[in-house]
Amino acid sequence: MKAITGGAGASALATMTAGNGAMASQRSWDHSYDVVVVGYGGAGAAAAITAHDAGARVLIIEKGPRGGGSTYYSGGYFVSPTDVEAAADYLMACSKAAEGQHFDVSRADFVAWAKEASGNAAWFRELGGDPIRMAHGWYSDAPGAESFATFQPESAPHGVGIWKVLEAAVAARDIDILHEAPGKELVTGPIADEGGAEGVAVVGIIAQTAQGPLRIEARKGVILTCGGFDYDETLKKSYLRVYPHYSVGHPGNTGDAIALTAKVDAALWRLTATPANVCHKFPEVPVAYPSLIQIFPDTYSFVMVNAQGRRFVDETLNYDAVGKSMENYDPASRSFAGDGAWLIFDEKTRRQGPVSFPLPIGDPAYHWSEDNQTEIDKGWIIKADSIADLAGALGLDAATLTATIDTYNSDCAAGRDSQHGRERGLIALDSGPYYGLRSYPGLWSTGGGPRIDRFARVIDVSGNVVPHLYMAGAASPFSLAHLYPVSGTAIADCFAMGRIAARMAVAQEPLSGPASPAPE
Repeated sequence: MKAITGGAGASALATMTAGNGAMASQRSWDHSYDVVVVGYGGAGAAAAITAHDAGARVLIIEKGPRGGGSTYYSGGYFVSPTDVEAAADYLMACSKAAEGQHFDVSRADFVAWAKEASGNAAWFRELGGDPIRMAHGWYSDAPGAESFATFQPESAPHGVGIWKVLEAAVAARDIDILHEAPGKELVTGPIADEGGAEGVAVVGIIAQTAQGPLRIEARKGVILTCGGFDYDETLKKSYLRVYPHYSVGHPGNTGDAIALTAKVDAALWRLTATPANVCHKFPEVPVAYPSLIQIFPDTYSFVMVNAQGRRFVDETLNYDAVGKSMENYDPASRSFAGDGAWLIFDEKTRRQGPVSFPLPIGDPAYHWSEDNQTEIDKGWIIKADSIADLAGALGLDAATLTATIDTYNSDCAAGRDSQHGRERGLIALDSGPYYGLRSYPGLWSTGGGPRIDRFARVIDVSGNVVPHLYMAGAASPFSLAHLYPVSGTAIADCFAMGRIAARMAVAQEPLSGPASPAPE
């Protein structure tokens, strides 16, 4: 693996058009490659490895000082379906596409995706990983859930463990990487394919470095793997249902793919889709903490209450379902009462261990104390001797919160949640002091972006392929639409679509053609 820098020596010359269609003067390239991958996370690594192994000369440009992306921040799961057709059925159910209710998806698209993703475990093992099967699709009543198998590295079961395998594979191939060099502008120009067809395609990218801009030629294609928009506040306000939403993923996810592809008139899709969670956010830390006790709720005494002090969900459902429940609109108060909910727990839970994960999980830069005392001392967790006193400290109605907890405790004694059907972790809150922790709808990443087809090709607003421009990963997840199928779906998407994008770029498909299908 080699670092590269700018230079005056040109390896190629071309007459180029600026991204907005205006003609640019003839200039030299600072560097020339077959494939340029923009963003060095899970999808970028998968694309770079695959393109290199297909014989291409590859450059990765990364705007941060190190790679990893949101893969590094993840829990370390990835999906590798065991049955392609069944997995497609399951994805259709999670998208609500089977009833024609949600999003622009097709079963044929999901079959193609599942066919590629079914090789994820074997591919990861070939790279030196040690994946073991952990679970399957969350919604067991949906067809195909059992086939939607999720894996973790056995020796390092977290996102850092996945990343180290990918990083080592990139290093072993001596793939060039340019760090601290965000992609600033796509370069387009006239080209001709092997069949003699002429057209305008993406021919390179301008990267911004501390020394100035670099013009980098991409003879076969540019692959955008630069993350979602979960740290762009304007885009979140515009497209997500509630605000604030906070991310537990990589802070570099600022909507770069949307900005870059605007100049080639890329269409957008699924911008409201989210792989959701329950998180806790504080100004001192740039990344939100995922809730540990909500993800593993069986042994904890806790509930979640909205701005009225009332429970609003079975808190033990999977983290995506609970996170999405926080987006519900309350017409009586004309507000999203669950955004900024309170997680209420008691002393025995406080003593059990940290209520949130460290970040990143496998290599913490931001810790959470073992007994939660540091967070109490900081004022992140609010403490009170009684439920009524806690309500006052949280700004909730004391009578309502007291009634909520009394009802919950009675249900725990009866072994039946009369309000939301909770079956797991029915443990009374009966051991003071009591605690409140502010909770928000969280994101592992966003779930939409520039539109792509099943071959990872970017589609413009007219429904045509943008030649030689591809995308994978959180920049525009292909397998996500409505419900998040299970932990590891997003990283599976990184692996599968990264490989597809690389193969398509190296194969150099014809310049013109529909969005899908394409040559196999």
